[in-house]
Amino acid sequence: MRKWVEELDEKGTVKSASTTETKTTLIGVDQSGCTLQLEVTVELAGKRFVAQPRQVRVEFDGADASNRAGLRKVGEKTWDLGGKSLKCATLEATVTNNDTRVASKLEYCDSVCPFVLRRETVTTNPDGKQVLEQTTVEAIAIEMPQKVLTELKSAAHMRTVQKQPNGSTFTLEVVCLDVPGGVVSHTSKDLDAAGKLVRRSTLELLDYAVADPSEEPRRTGGLFRHSRVRRPAVQTRP
Repeated sequence: MRKWVEELDEKGTVKSASTTETKTTLIGVDQSGCTLQLEVTVELAGKRFVAQPRQVRVEFDGADASNRAGLRKVGEKTWDLGGKSLKCATLEATVTNNDTRVASKLEYCDSVCPFVLRRETVTTNPDGKQVLEQTTVEAIAIEMPQKVLTELKSAAHMRTVQKQPNGSTFTLEVVCLDVPGGVVSHTSKDLDAAGKLVRRSTLELLDYAVADPSEEPRRTGGLFRHSRVRRPAVQTRP
């Protein structure tokens, strides 16, 4: 992936710009999540910086691997998205530690990408009286045609709104199941507490590959041949 970021001053003039390229490799996977290796290169003010590769753990249900409460099903509902009626399970989870309480609510549909059609996460102090961060991610269009490198694929368009006391972030994202990690591109803007634009960024997919264990990878049209990426199962507690 390649990401461009511009920082703006009080007059809206670009004061700095950077480009970040990230290569993400799947290291391991199990029923609940996966381990990824990140290799990051940043270009800033004409200089290039290469970070040491690092590994991160990602849970399929979005929970923190170090403190998991598990999702529980609390109901069902039907969504009408783009003229298509979708039956969703409503899932909830709450994680509390010494500093924060994180409550998540998901609308999950197992028949259409991106499967989690809406996720609302609210982070508060432990007693729940002070909101520290609120994030809403929702699908605004599904099964849309999208050019992914040299191929036309089906993709979903997602909108993310993240609000904090000191500002907010708005992101529009294109997600495709056939791409590892799902993200094809996104655009994002950051506003300060007064609503003034302070940062803007875009991200695009440069290349991807999924190894087929039955044969050696073969390049075609700039891409490796790849098998369809399977969706992870969301495990819930009754």
